[in-house]
Amino acid sequence: MSKFVRTLFCTCFALSASAWGQLTDTTIATNRVTVPASTAAGWTDILVTCPSGLVALSGGLDSNYFNSIEVTTLAPTFAGAALTFQPDGVRGPADGWYASVKNYDSVARPVALTVVCASLSDVVVSVGSGAVTAGSASAPGTGGAVANCPSGYSSLGGGIDLALPASMKVSALGPLFGFQYLIDRPAGMGAAPSGWSGNARNEGGAGTMKVAAVCTQLGGVSTIVTGAFTIGAGVAAGYSAACPAGNIALGGGIDTSDVTKNALTVTTPLFGSNPQFPADRETGSYTSATGWYGIYYNYGPATTTGNVAVICAPPTPGVTLIYEFYNTGLKHYFRTSSADEAAAIDGGSAGPHWIRTGDNFFAYFPQYASPGSDVCRFYTFGANSHFYTAFASECASLKAPGSGWTYEGLSFRIPLPAGSACAAGTKPVYRLYNDRFAFNDSNHRFTTDTANIAPLQAQGWIYEGVAFCALNL
Repeated sequence: MSKFVRTLFCTCFALSASAWGQLTDTTIATNRVTVPASTAAGWTDILVTCPSGLVALSGGLDSNYFNSIEVTTLAPTFAGAALTFQPDGVRGPADGWYASVKNYDSVARPVALTVVCASLSDVVVSVGSGAVTAGSASAPGTGGAVANCPSGYSSLGGGIDLALPASMKVSALGPLFGFQYLIDRPAGMGAAPSGWSGNARNEGGAGTMKVAAVCTQLGGVSTIVTGAFTIGAGVAAGYSAACPAGNIALGGGIDTSDVTKNALTVTTPLFGSNPQFPADRETGSYTSATGWYGIYYNYGPATTTGNVAVICAPPTPGVTLIYEFYNTGLKHYFRTSSADEAAAIDGGSAGPHWIRTGDNFFAYFPQYASPGSDVCRFYTFGANSHFYTAFASECASLKAPGSGWTYEGLSFRIPLPAGSACAAGTKPVYRLYNDRFAFNDSNHRFTTDTANIAPLQAQGWIYEGVAFCALNL
């Protein structure tokens, strides 16, 4: 299926290979914002940021009012800096996502901006730019750009930043497969994308655009394509794609047969087997998506077609991420191996003042067939604190009646040190104690960073040695 006024060019980059990333789960941060009425001549900017220590893989924009909402930018951000300010080439990972949105309705309408975040160490972002020709509502201009991942990398998501959001609208934003666009891909499961492409419909003066591809060496990535769906003239239509059972949706996109006729209104992750939409959720953090959904509005006068794709990957077998939080009020540290619990804490379920430190590490699932020992998790009401131990004797003593600790089950499985040394392929996790038992305020910290030890000791914490040997992934 041919494109209208669409040219593909390649800006290719090479990087040296590194270890493939390990995927355990994703956290999806959502920012729900109300877009003022009648912003046809203007737009509303929205930003959402990943929790500390996580990188952005993809982003989406959802609304239940897709007949009046249009997207003019949907792109990664870098410590608050927009994609439009990034030079072409390969740079480090993004930490958030940004959107510019127009509302053509006479009343304000809510939208939900999402960013899919994960703990992957090998993520880079490739950036490409292109020109957008001048046009009008009756004879729109257009433009396009692509960003190709470095050799050996696959794309999990991508974004587009239009220089003139007053007149430009996103008309395509989808994965790229070598020199093949999403609209030309057959329905079903296929290979991972090699980059990302974007197009603009322009009703004003000439300008520029940027496209980004989020790239990684993660294994097992696949693409599910819906196949073409029809968009009638003067109406909105969409379609969804779902990942195979057991896979996580990392990103997605939408493409069209006519980039001058269609304007993007929705491109968003979906949740659950009976799909739930970000627009129906409040601002907060949620766990992994299962699919992707996209909607176009067709300016006519003839029908057009579109394709939706979702980028999927299975979690690394047996491996889980151990998140760390710090409470700025209590001065306590806390760890969890549950992505659901981590997202709930982000949403305030454990009370105020909890923030992610980014000092996360990898371990195995409890009772997984692997080297090491299962880690017991305990909680004490008196000090409002948790404790973890992989030593059977310590676990047994804390389970005993009268210990003051409540056993909460096995949290993860992890290798143990021989003395104070960790085996090859693992790295030390150091244990410190705040020495505040007399104040009913006991708390332990487990950290992978030796730079944290001296500052804590200066605050009165006691260094207790190497507690675990985290997986060096």
